[in-house]
Amino acid sequence: MSDYDLIVIGAGMAGVNAANKCGAAGWRVAIVDELPYGGTCALRGCDPKKILRRGAEIIDAVRLFDGKGIDPGAVAINWSDLMAHKRGFTDPVPDNMERGLAGNGVDTVHGTATFTSPTTLAVDGKATSADRYLIAAGARPRPLDFPGSEYLVDSTDFLELETLPPRILSVGGGFVSF
Repeated sequence: MSDYDLIVIGAGMAGVNAANKCGAAGWRVAIVDELPYGGTCALRGCDPKKILRRGAEIIDAVRLFDGKGIDPGAVAINWSDLMAHKRGFTDPVPDNMERGLAGNGVDTVHGTATFTSPTTLAVDGKATSADRYLIAAGARPRPLDFPGSEYLVDSTDFLELETLPPRILSVGGGFVSF
């Protein structure tokens, strides 16, 4: 007999939703991820990007009305305050996700998952088994290999910058970048 009915690999929105639904239905479920629970959208992509983008939109809107009844004066982005606002949103996500999963009877496991057989998974060397697996591991930025690429940061690193660079060039057009 297997340890679980389902093991979900990846604790982003897709994996968490599947684990919660199956756990709430009475299945024996575990979810595993080597990164904090929440995934790219909530922690390293869509949602934090929207917070930072909104600050830029406000600055742009004020500048568009310069001379049209709005004085842009001292309107500026305070990057450290904007980043603190972003972290106020993202920092609670992993614990909130894990509490929700536990509330549905889902075991949360942290570490790197490796299949050791068709029905067995090892997480950092500890073996466990399931009747079913759902791989919802998402994607990662592709490393670039051209002269100057050593000066680039990926979207995850950009969303953690302590200071706003004077200029920004986006390379690529994924959902996080644009």
